[in-house]
Amino acid sequence: MLPGEPSTHSACTLWFVGSSSIHRWTSLQQDMAPWMTHNRGINSAMLTDILPRFANIDPAEGRPRAIILYVGENDIASGVPVRTVMRQVGALFDLRDRLLPGVPVLMLSAKPSPGRKQFLGEQRLMNVATRNFLPHMRAAYYGDITTPLLVDGKLGDNYQPDGVHMNAKGYRIWAQVVRARLGDILPPAMIKACAAAR
Repeated sequence: MLPGEPSTHSACTLWFVGSSSIHRWTSLQQDMAPWMTHNRGINSAMLTDILPRFANIDPAEGRPRAIILYVGENDIASGVPVRTVMRQVGALFDLRDRLLPGVPVLMLSAKPSPGRKQFLGEQRLMNVATRNFLPHMRAAYYGDITTPLLVDGKLGDNYQPDGVHMNAKGYRIWAQVVRARLGDILPPAMIKACAAAR
């Protein structure tokens, strides 16, 4: 199972699925209010960790309004080729279609980070591949967190001391991107109703 199994379900629920960059987003509920968020991140996960857990989602957990997905960075850092990463992303979307048909997925770009500068080239290739891939999937959307993390083309002060994970400022940038993209993806009436419900 994915971690963070909802104990209660809301009509205004978002699932955040992915690796440690999701897992460590401790201010997620605050940053994304009034949405109800479920942090389903797995520390240090690669797609081979996430896929079998996603495959075991219990339908009783309910359907989120959207899934925000952050995957691939650890895979790239571990030497997995971009082609393999994208094949596994495709398998994840196949699982979504089978288990949660119609639930939109917002896939975030691989973030640049000072601690992984040596992988920036592969991350760029993955982001281009993701942009080209998602239009061929149903209810699949791209969220660019790469550009707003750069200041004059350079990495800003958005990182924890490990040089890889986001600090509070970095996560606020993520939240702004997610909110803006959800505004493009979800029906305005739904967004208005969820804002009023809280």
